[in-house]
Amino acid sequence: MTSPGARVVVVRPDHLGDVLLTLPGVAALRRALPTARLAVAVPSAAAAAPGLCPHVADVHPVRFPPLGARGGDEWEPADLRAQARRLARRFDLALMPRPDDPWSGALAAAAEIPVRIGFDLPRTRPFLSHALPGPDPSEHVVRHLPRLVARLAGRGALADPLPDPLAGTGPPPSLVVPTARDRRQADALLAAVGQPAPVVVHPGSGWPLKNWPPARWGRLAARLHRDSGSSPLVLASAAETDLVERVVEESRAAAVGFAGRLGLGALAAVHGRARVVIGTDSGAMHLAALVGAPTVTLFGPADSGVFAPLGHAARRVLTADLPCRPCGTLVDPPCGALTEPGCVTGVTVDDVVDAATSLRRE
Repeated sequence: MTSPGARVVVVRPDHLGDVLLTLPGVAALRRALPTARLAVAVPSAAAAAPGLCPHVADVHPVRFPPLGARGGDEWEPADLRAQARRLARRFDLALMPRPDDPWSGALAAAAEIPVRIGFDLPRTRPFLSHALPGPDPSEHVVRHLPRLVARLAGRGALADPLPDPLAGTGPPPSLVVPTARDRRQADALLAAVGQPAPVVVHPGSGWPLKNWPPARWGRLAARLHRDSGSSPLVLASAAETDLVERVVEESRAAAVGFAGRLGLGALAAVHGRARVVIGTDSGAMHLAALVGAPTVTLFGPADSGVFAPLGHAARRVLTADLPCRPCGTLVDPPCGALTEPGCVTGVTVDDVVDAATSLRRE
């Protein structure tokens, strides 16, 4: 199906966390095709992640339809043609690991990529040259791309897609590697706050229904400061500046906040130095886990069995024990909540402190 110098693209129209969870599969693809040139096509907002992966030769930002938007499940014909032209005649093979994907198959077909491998699900099926049965909905998403790689390599059964260091203990796998510039930027920030090995807190995510109340993050930061004597770093994107300021205020200045100060590579370098990283189910937590930081992740509506961070270091996932959890719905959940549903607020400050204390590296 492939030649030794094949040009292969993995297409992933998704948010940062899902793109990061594709990287173990890219490593499996590299093992299966050691001489191929590997590329990744992802939304522009997530393009920095595969750019830090040593297995990826090229990153192609694609302007996909809005992720998660109502009515955004179809390409506009002009947009599809414009994005397909950017990929045309560049690749021999496309792998599409997102199940029931409404966009990647159409893009790969319009770009005239001859071999297109994905899952045999309604919105992807018409565009595929090779289709696999759809994955078990309860399966962790990190296994999706290795299933396609197994088909590509001609194996009927799936070998374990996760190297032992990623699944348990041992040296960290090289999936996200900050640049020297990233490390200098991280060192400068940590030196400025006098925290060479910080406790890092990420209060935000891309979905309101995932988030803890800011006041509770503030109480957590105050507890962590009292228990450790150091000021937690509250980190977020520039769009979450107000959230960071609110958390620092609620902590009574026990925490130090930075919003929009770090690119993804520098954030990865900070995570690599952290004693523990605590946050909501988000791309930042997946990044922390992949660079080997101990992590404590709060899960609400999403299924932690499908989307939990994976890494070689110790990690804890905290959830509330509710019969409706996980509903898997980030818009209009059955409970009717618009923000701060019970499956999120049911995780207490004590729960998080206990988990962080058990994992924190000194």
